[in-house]
Amino acid sequence: MTREGLSFIWSFLGIIAIFLLITGLFINSIMWVAFDMDHYDREYKKLNISQSTGMSQQELLNTTKELLNYIKDKRDDLNITAVVQGQERQVFNQREIDHMVDVKNLFALGFRLRWISFGIFGLLVAFLAWYKGKDVLRLLSISYLRVLAIFAVLLIILLILMSMDFTAVWNGFHYIAFSNDLWILNPETDILIQMVPESFFYDTVIRILSIFGLALIILAICSGVILIKSNKCRRNNR
Repeated sequence: MTREGLSFIWSFLGIIAIFLLITGLFINSIMWVAFDMDHYDREYKKLNISQSTGMSQQELLNTTKELLNYIKDKRDDLNITAVVQGQERQVFNQREIDHMVDVKNLFALGFRLRWISFGIFGLLVAFLAWYKGKDVLRLLSISYLRVLAIFAVLLIILLILMSMDFTAVWNGFHYIAFSNDLWILNPETDILIQMVPESFFYDTVIRILSIFGLALIILAICSGVILIKSNKCRRNNR
């Protein structure tokens, strides 16, 4: 195989590795925020969810903890009771429970995809390091900056669309992620949508993108430093 052909293969593998890394980081950012109880505590207070649901802050947090335990497969059902409007009752109705089954399955897919992405990334890096040696860092840095440019454009487009009409973006996500309309809940009667209204999800998405963006920036800086040092070494070796 020609030198140009080999160079193309290394570049292609480098781009695939970086794409998997960024995918894993994005899913990790989602998981980080989704299971952060402090995030729920802040948002419930900010949005005055206690008044919307008729539940105390502590009841809200206890219910949320059990809800997250269900998603993480640490409990078998969502038969959760709490004091709502002064009366103890089951928090979620059957439609809400059925929707959470879909949400749990979506998160299970995310868990698997995250570890698959990181796992294959690690294998590709090991393979490239075996063949390329120290040059693997330069290769991955170049690949990262190329892939980052694409993701940066996509993130900017997403932020623009969210600023224009978050409801349309959020609904579009649900149409893609779910094969039924169980996610369409009644804010007048359904506790689940009262607990996490659209404004909650807007703040949550912004936080996810902020954490994800920060991780991308840190890696971009590291990649830039590696390339600068690599270029200096190449000039000195001429």
